[in-house]
Amino acid sequence: MPTPRRVTPWLTLSVAGGNVIQAGGLLGSAALAWYAGRKGDEGAPWLIASRTLAYFSEHAFSHWVVGRALGIRFTGYGLHGTSHPHLYPPGARWVFSRLPLLSARTEPQSLRAASPVARAAMYSAGTLATVIVGLAIPAYGLRRGVPKARGLLVVSGVVINAF
Repeated sequence: MPTPRRVTPWLTLSVAGGNVIQAGGLLGSAALAWYAGRKGDEGAPWLIASRTLAYFSEHAFSHWVVGRALGIRFTGYGLHGTSHPHLYPPGARWVFSRLPLLSARTEPQSLRAASPVARAAMYSAGTLATVIVGLAIPAYGLRRGVPKARGLLVVSGVVINAF
């Protein structure tokens, strides 16, 4: 099977610019989740907004955090649809190819010089962050008594496992 070619970004951001956007998104997501917990019975829309904002902020940032901690350098972030459209069924492929997602762009020489364990940790960090945050936000809402948090927890678990 041929190796899929690298996706061309619609926009390229500096590392600092991408980190500011993603850290801001994660802080905003945490604030929305907290607010949802405070609103109680009226918190469901805020919890959904929290999860949505986190979804667009957690993945690439996690690659960068773990990669930098293990000595991998990055050139910036690319803004584009999914990097792996071939993994999605046709309907989802169309949607995920058009969502504005960030990808961490590694410096090729640095990536080649990194140990296999460092590369594996960097690559797996995005998926792990998506799973952890994707389950933590609705679990927090459930603990705080936010209606529909249980449904969001189930949907998050299914979506995480499906995509």
